[in-house]
Parts: sequence; C-alpha cells; structure tokens
Amino acid sequence: MADKNEFIEKMAMILDVDPSSISLETVFRTESPFWDSLKGFGMIVLLEEDYNKKLSVEEFLECQTLGDLFSKIDV
Repeated sequence: MADKNEFIEKMAMILDVDPSSISLETVFRTESPFWDSLKGFGMIVLLEEDYNKKLSVEEFLECQTLGDLFSKIDV
C-alpha cells in the first residue's frame, strides 16, 4: 500500500507548492497556481517510475483530484 503523505509530498514537488497546501481532495488542474501540461507529464512519469503504475494520457485526463491519481496506484 502506498503512503498517502509521501505521495502528497511528491506531487507538491511537481506542482511547486507546499505539501500542506494540498490534499487528496485537491483538483490539481484548477487549484494549482502553476499548472501546465509539463507538470501533468511529470505526474505521469512519477506514477510510472516511483509507483510502477503506467497510466495512459486518457486515464490521466479522467483524473480530477490527487485522490483520483492516488487510487490508481493504491490497488
């Protein structure tokens, strides 16, 4: 089982925000002040490299919150 706090910290690094400012309920595309497609790509790469979970672009685009992404790896 993946560690939720570690996941949030890694996502905060990609999103360039303080980990305490985000949660699994964060809608990352609209609630991240510096959101762009490069950060999205970074998230996809992180999921693959750190959690061994390959996500297609379509699957990624279906995810709205960090919790949606976390649920993909926490199976």
